[in-house]
Amino acid sequence: MVAAALAAFVLPSALNVPQSNPTQTLEFAPIPPQDDDPPPPQESSNLSSLSLGTSAGPSADAPGGGGGGLADVPPQLPEGAGARPVTKRCVGDPPSQTEDPLSPPCVAHFEGDNGGATARGVTPDEVRVLAYFDGGAGGAVMQAGTSRPTPIPNESFYDLDDPPDYDDEPTYVELIRTYARYFNTRYQTYGRHIHFIVHYGQQDDSPEALRADAAQAEAEYGPFFAVVAYNGGQVYSDAWAQRGTSVFVGTAYTAGATASFFGSHPGMIWGYIPSVEQRAQVVASYICTKAVPHPVSFSGDPTLRGRQRVFGILHTTASQNYIRYAELLRQGIDDCGGEVADVRTFAENSAGGGSPDNGLANMAAFQQAGVTSIVWAGAQDAYQTTSASQIAYYPEWLLAGDRNIEGNIEGRLKDQSQWVNARAVTTYTDMSDIDTAPCFRAAREVRPDLGRIEIRNYGCDFYPDIQQLFTGIQVAGPRLTFASMDQGFHAIPPKPSTSPTTASCFYRSDDYTCVKDSQAQWWDPSGRVPGHNSTGCWRMMERGRRYLAGSWPEGDVEAQRDPSSDPCNAQSREAQ
Repeated sequence: MVAAALAAFVLPSALNVPQSNPTQTLEFAPIPPQDDDPPPPQESSNLSSLSLGTSAGPSADAPGGGGGGLADVPPQLPEGAGARPVTKRCVGDPPSQTEDPLSPPCVAHFEGDNGGATARGVTPDEVRVLAYFDGGAGGAVMQAGTSRPTPIPNESFYDLDDPPDYDDEPTYVELIRTYARYFNTRYQTYGRHIHFIVHYGQQDDSPEALRADAAQAEAEYGPFFAVVAYNGGQVYSDAWAQRGTSVFVGTAYTAGATASFFGSHPGMIWGYIPSVEQRAQVVASYICTKAVPHPVSFSGDPTLRGRQRVFGILHTTASQNYIRYAELLRQGIDDCGGEVADVRTFAENSAGGGSPDNGLANMAAFQQAGVTSIVWAGAQDAYQTTSASQIAYYPEWLLAGDRNIEGNIEGRLKDQSQWVNARAVTTYTDMSDIDTAPCFRAAREVRPDLGRIEIRNYGCDFYPDIQQLFTGIQVAGPRLTFASMDQGFHAIPPKPSTSPTTASCFYRSDDYTCVKDSQAQWWDPSGRVPGHNSTGCWRMMERGRRYLAGSWPEGDVEAQRDPSSDPCNAQSREAQ
């Protein structure tokens, strides 16, 4: 019913795009289904304890709520002038706003009353959006298309409605400017311009400094929405939600956050990448299907192969979210009958950090406990794999991905005699052909001169969050409020992905994160990412086919691995 109400709202017959067959979909269908069958179950009985938290959306009494919660029917969309007016260049059949499979169905034209100042940061003509980088974001910021570093512009605001200064503008600012122009041109925003301001905060990233950054931005700009583009994380997001401004926790925030955090301000904090609980569901489902019922198959020690798998869990204590991730993975393995013999930890989350003594102690403990298969619950440490080789211990490495540990650059830093025995579950999509990726095509449509590495390494980090923000604005309709955006997001039907280049992205009724599926990969020390010279890459099993929790194919971890055809994926960042 909600989907139907949304369709009536954003897709009236008078707004059909001129097509030879101008049929519009009657629901938000970001992943075109191959059939009408429902998606595979999201949980199985042995994973039910990993279910997401529950909460309700923003009410009319919430700041910016502006007219009701999820039960309210949005107002009727005013009709445009003319029989078939078109002001947006929609594509496809059925038509959608852009070429991205996650694009909403086409609303080709709007003319009429958009309700005016429907929420804070919203006027009849614009919606103010803040993109935030904490003061230490990214180290030296490279200028797009050059090798000249520019200083980090701490405590600076960039109003992207001002003329660009490409000689001094940091790459991050230039790329967000590019995407802002792209989505303003292509998406339906009902007569409003989405006005971006980029804020580089204080160099100090303490909780007090993050809250002060939010207070300063509120005083100067009063945005409707804030996108945490880089770092800041939960403290900064919470500061905005408490002020009555909605937030997208950025894709670059790799650790993720718990479902309870997203639900702490219902309908006000959103994320593209999964919550900790959602990620753990998918990974535990994989381990319970592909590893627990089967003997050791890819250990570097021939004497371990064929034995019943005994699991050890390795995780960082640098974040409560990582601790929670590891706890949920252990719980999932226990629930499906797997044996977890030991849990070991490391303190830092750094590809070049850690302690050699800690690495040796962890690997010796796993070896002594008879662990055949180490489940590494995200984050980085430099000494775990080298320590394992020092004591001639060659287990299976099963990576519970976090968009950090399963990066290609990070994989090249590991002891390759160990990492050749690594397999990963990751939310990364197939990026093997960067030229066809939505994030790349969008940037080049606006700025054909932008450098490939700048778009690939940085722009593609921000694109999903900005795309989801514009999606929320479009599906909210002309009377933009936090409640109407919440209603629009939750009208997206739960459909599995049909393409390795696109995640299954939807929001369950009590959930505020988008990606629901993952793919399986294996590390090839001799592989090369297309277009790059560095050796070592993650290869995609089944060419990156994606699975929801509870839908992984039968057979061992190695059952779908095909060294003759599995392509390298250009995931995470590349050095050149």
